Amino acid sequence: MQSPSLGPDVLGHRAKIGVIVPATNTVVQPEYESMRVDGVTNHVSRMTLPVRPYDDMARYREALDTEEGDLEQAIRLVTCCEPDIIAHGHSIHSFRGDAQRAMASQERLAKVAGVPFVTPSVAVLKGLEAIGNPRRLGVLTPYWPPADDLVAGFFRASGYEVVRVDGLKCQGPTNVARTPLAAIKAGFASVDHPDVEALVHVGTNLPVTGITQELEDELGKPLIGVNVATYWLALRTLGLKDRKAGFGKLLAEC
Repeated sequence: MQSPSLGPDVLGHRAKIGVIVPATNTVVQPEYESMRVDGVTNHVSRMTLPVRPYDDMARYREALDTEEGDLEQAIRLVTCCEPDIIAHGHSIHSFRGDAQRAMASQERLAKVAGVPFVTPSVAVLKGLEAIGNPRRLGVLTPYWPPADDLVAGFFRASGYEVVRVDGLKCQGPTNVARTPLAAIKAGFASVDHPDVEALVHVGTNLPVTGITQELEDELGKPLIGVNVATYWLALRTLGLKDRKAGFGKLLAEC
C-alpha cells in the first residue's frame, strides 16, 4: 500500500520558526511563545558564548570581539527540524558596524542555514522603518559601557541620533532575566527626553516584551524592543500578516 503524501506539520501548518538563544537566556523562549500566532510553532536551539566578566571592563570588551560563540553549530542543530526561518535571539553580536554590515551578516547566516535568517539588529532597523523611521532614539540595554558603546555606535553609523543610551549594568547574563520590571521601567524613563522620538531596547534576556504596551502608553512614544522586532520580522518575512495587540505599536499595527 502506497503511503499518502504528507503535508505540513499538524501544529505548525503555517510555519515553523527556528529560534537560537544563548544557553543562559531564559526570556526569549517564553516571550516568543507569547507572541506566537495560530498555526505557527517555535523551535529553540541553544548556543554557548564566551564569558563576559562584568568586573573587568578590558576583558569584557575583549569578549565582545568573540561574541558569535558556537552559533553555526546551533544553526545546524535547529535546521534538523526543517524550520521555514530562523530568528536569532541574541543581540550584541549583531549590533556592530552599520546597517550594511548587519545585512551582510544576516545574509551570510541565511546561507549557512539554508533558510531565511533574522538578526536582531536588522529587525530593529526594519521595525523603526515600519513605524515611520523616527531618527532620534533613547536606547536601553542590560549591558556595561563597552557594549553600550557598540550599540550606540551602530545606530549612529546607520543614520540615527542616539539622544540617550543607558545600560542597566546587570552582573552576568542570567541576572539580566532577574531585573525587576520596576527597574526596567525606570531605565526607560531615564533614556526618555523631549528630543527622543522612539525608544529602543537591545538585550534579549531583558524581559521587556510583556510591558511594551504599558511603556508606550505611559511615555507616549513607540518602543521597538529587540524580541518583539525579531519575532515580528520573522512573521512578516514569511508573509504572515497577523497583528497582535498587547506588545506595542509594531506588532499591533505594522
